[in-house]
Amino acid sequence: MMLETVRVLSQRGLVRVELARWNDRLVVVKRLDGVSPEVARRLEREADVVRKLDHPNIVPLLAAFDGNLVYAYVAGSDLGAVLAGGPLPRGRTLRIVSDVLQALSHAHLQGVVHCDVKPANVLLKGERALLTDFGFAKDLALTAITGDQELLGTPHYMAPEQFHGVRTDQRSDLYGVGALLYHALTGEPPYGSQVLRWLVGDDRVPRAPLPSAATGLAEVVDRALARDPEERFPHAEAMLAALRAAAS
Repeated sequence: MMLETVRVLSQRGLVRVELARWNDRLVVVKRLDGVSPEVARRLEREADVVRKLDHPNIVPLLAAFDGNLVYAYVAGSDLGAVLAGGPLPRGRTLRIVSDVLQALSHAHLQGVVHCDVKPANVLLKGERALLTDFGFAKDLALTAITGDQELLGTPHYMAPEQFHGVRTDQRSDLYGVGALLYHALTGEPPYGSQVLRWLVGDDRVPRAPLPSAATGLAEVVDRALARDPEERFPHAEAMLAALRAAAS
């Protein structure tokens, strides 16, 4: 099973992501660039998590061998690159967020919490959005046993309980979806440069109102971005239902 590197896509610490050719097809390979037992264990854990998932809105893992994770290649842009050009139309935003919620609903039913829902981890293929990069994902059954509560995530899309190292569950992912929805509607992530003040507990940090084109979606955004997880949607299906009701 020879992997022929086409080009390096990114490097995050000791993890290198490459576009490669494998079995006469283009794939994306995540591999360890150096010697690190801890990072190797993380890649093994990612493989174990993603093997549980089989959904049209999740980028599939094709193989895992010799420390390499081989993912399907999705031709297109990631949502982060698209949002660099400004907010998206309401209809397109709703389609993307609905796809992400369907992906998360499937993952959560398998006991998997993504822990890093953000625009860069949403790939766009035509009219379909696919969730990728489960490198920070938590297996809830395993976490309950080990008590592992690392600080993981990206500040603008990180739920407050993640920032404080408190136990996360599916509602933490829904906070990330709320931040992603807000970003797509406004062109900026919530709380902007003051996000760390918000995360440490300062409720005086303002959040710009949604544009008029987002009529009916403010309640969905507010509930998803609630500081207290108990005030958020209890699961992805509930948020998806609210999103569809607001869109009708």
